[in-house]
Amino acid sequence: PLVEGRARSAFFMTEPAAEGGAGSDPSMMKTTCRMDGNHWVINGRKAFITGADGAKVGIVMAKAEDVAAGGGACMFLVDLPDPAIRIEHVPNTIDSSMPGGHATVVIENLRVPADQMLGEAGEGFQYAQVRLSPARLSHCMRWLGACQRAHEIASDYANRRMAFGKPLIDHEGVGFMLAENLIDLKQSELMIDWCAGILDTGSLGTAESSMAKVAVSEALMRIADRCVQVMGGSGVTDATIVEQVFREVRAFRIYDGPTEVHKWSLAKKIKRDWKNAQSTS
Repeated sequence: PLVEGRARSAFFMTEPAAEGGAGSDPSMMKTTCRMDGNHWVINGRKAFITGADGAKVGIVMAKAEDVAAGGGACMFLVDLPDPAIRIEHVPNTIDSSMPGGHATVVIENLRVPADQMLGEAGEGFQYAQVRLSPARLSHCMRWLGACQRAHEIASDYANRRMAFGKPLIDHEGVGFMLAENLIDLKQSELMIDWCAGILDTGSLGTAESSMAKVAVSEALMRIADRCVQVMGGSGVTDATIVEQVFREVRAFRIYDGPTEVHKWSLAKKIKRDWKNAQSTS
């Protein structure tokens, strides 16, 4: 059903910040799992779970209480809906393109058969890394396409709209914004192609996907903002998709890791590589 597009899945990892739960730092996970016979019992609260409402399959992350699992994270495959998983609230968010929204979820004594654990106990964070790079890249691709369309709409508007005796595009301030869009669009496309090539080799592409995610999300934000600016009042109405693209792309700078977390991760890599170089020189 997932492959055929007849069902959706949801990834249950992020937790409420007010409760000190996991977000950009997954090691802060509060949701727990423990063995009970041939089942795992899961309890906790999750937040900003994209697509939870209406999903047929869930991947649930929880921290093992069992010593055998070393207190590490575990990953479970869960059929949905399940009475032990309750959607408490679906907040209104700046974006509107994600089916099911971004729900706050309560998990109460969810019983999952032992054979529905994905991989080994305590290795959940490592498994999550496998999906993160492709997920980041798929977001880059999706919103690149949206921004390409927004740029086309803004360009059409700038060519048709007259002001001060000539088309808007002939005014340097407007024409330069559209020219900068072309540059950012091409740079984003090249970053995506480069990162996809790395992933095609079988590499996790952790650093590369962080670089692509930061570069592309920031470039697309600039593009969307310029499109709104070029279109003036029309750019902030729902007469075209431009205002929606602006909202969606603003949220993209946070989804799958905020810009600042990715930069911090890359800075740590720079330091680590420097130390390794010093030890071998």
